[in-house]
Amino acid sequence: MRPALLAARLKRGPAEASLPAVGDEVEVEDGETDELRVIAVRPRRTALARAGDRAHGRRAVAVNAEQAVIVSSAASPPFRPGLVDRWALLAHRGGMTPFLCVNKIDLTDRDEAERAVGEAAIPLPHVFVSARTGEGLDRLRTQLTARISVLVGHSGVGKSSLLRLLVPEEEIVTGDLSRKSGKGRHTTTSARLYPLPEGGCVIDTPGVRSVPLGKATCAEVAALFPEVRDAPPCRFDSCTHRVEPGCSVLEGVESGSVPEHVYARYRKLLLEADLP
Repeated sequence: MRPALLAARLKRGPAEASLPAVGDEVEVEDGETDELRVIAVRPRRTALARAGDRAHGRRAVAVNAEQAVIVSSAASPPFRPGLVDRWALLAHRGGMTPFLCVNKIDLTDRDEAERAVGEAAIPLPHVFVSARTGEGLDRLRTQLTARISVLVGHSGVGKSSLLRLLVPEEEIVTGDLSRKSGKGRHTTTSARLYPLPEGGCVIDTPGVRSVPLGKATCAEVAALFPEVRDAPPCRFDSCTHRVEPGCSVLEGVESGSVPEHVYARYRKLLLEADLP
């Protein structure tokens, strides 16, 4: 693999044509030495960016992935459905399909973990795995094979431990939870792409402790919740499903067709988003 340098004009360019992110496809030419020179960044098909990042700028988390694998843990740290919701919204916003991977299933009762995931407001395809025992790893490999995936998740959920099993030939640093806070320490400090032995590749990203949403519309949030998304039309096209008269979602909550916990999570995401 030959090293490559950025052309000077890319460093001075606007945000839309700025520095490449992990997953970008670029055009190169031979430089004056043995190094290649990156002269252009090709248009991105998908882009995952947290609030404050620019999906088409230099601070995107990862680009051109087909799916965002949201790695959570069944215990230590506990399963956090709110973080899963926020990552799912960001994945949809960036054009990626979200998939949930619940690690550390060996640390809790399987039925309890199934119940916690089943009660999550946003239904996602998922797999339970254990980086310690290897449980579920074959199904996870199948989900990743022949795809470009980006791994995201809370600090300490075991992304790096899973990667060591998925790409054993790579040197991947892992860490433990902080004894003082019980929270994860960052062992991945920057995004990195790893080819998979079975085909496809994964982009590992640093663990985070919060996932701000930034700007989001009510329609964007509602689209994540089938019961809210598929409710009959409201009286007003611009209904936020909060206080408006003639709101079919509020009527659904009252009648029971929209579960209260689903509606509560919808409202919570609205509060966390910077609505226009």
